[in-house]
Amino acid sequence: MKFTNAVVAFNVAALTNALAISPRQNNLQTFTGAIGGVSATPVLNSGNANRPFSVGGDTFVNAAAALARSCDQQFNGCANLANGGDDNVSVAQCATQKSE
Repeated sequence: MKFTNAVVAFNVAALTNALAISPRQNNLQTFTGAIGGVSATPVLNSGNANRPFSVGGDTFVNAAAALARSCDQQFNGCANLANGGDDNVSVAQCATQKSE
């Protein structure tokens, strides 16, 4: 019985998260900072009820994981600029932005 309750609770949470995205592909990622012009990857509706959140083609069961991936991708892009010799961007700036 406890297992069934946990599964039901998980499915309800996933469905609730899925309903947060409208079919018009609204981006759940609201962060607009973009050091070096690198913006956060959009978090969109995947169209898959089991993994409703999509970031750059990867799908997730909840919004928190998708938003974390979006932030990680932005950090990596920013750090690549800094490590690639862009004198206007530092990895420290990228790390500070990721914590915002």
